[in-house]
Amino acid sequence: MVSQEMEQWLQALPLGEAIDIGGESVCLLVDDDGAELVLVLLREPSQAQIAEAMRSGFQCALDFDAGLAIAEDSGALVLNRWLAQAETWVDVAEALEDILNQAALCRVAMKPSTARPAQEANRAELRMRAALNGGTS
Repeated sequence: MVSQEMEQWLQALPLGEAIDIGGESVCLLVDDDGAELVLVLLREPSQAQIAEAMRSGFQCALDFDAGLAIAEDSGALVLNRWLAQAETWVDVAEALEDILNQAALCRVAMKPSTARPAQEANRAELRMRAALNGGTS
């Protein structure tokens, strides 16, 4: 349930234009049958970033209701969710919270791995074993 203060804030938000909520660019595009809630993940994604988002996106889609897309007009990587019968930001308050949480998880999952390649790790492990064994492996 949305508090009265939150409802007033949501009612003041513009429809059809991007707004900043907690550092995220979000937009509510209202149509005759409902509304599309859109959150920009990356404005100019590289192919590698798109591939990483696709790998992690399937699990996020299972846990949440928004899907990944490439915006036709800008080429941005976005999360979007269709909400039937929605007409205002108040109608999508719960979905807004969900998509913000989903974006946070997607960003974590899309971060490049900082792990060393296996070959480097193996060499370091061999050196460590040799040192622990008095110079013999």
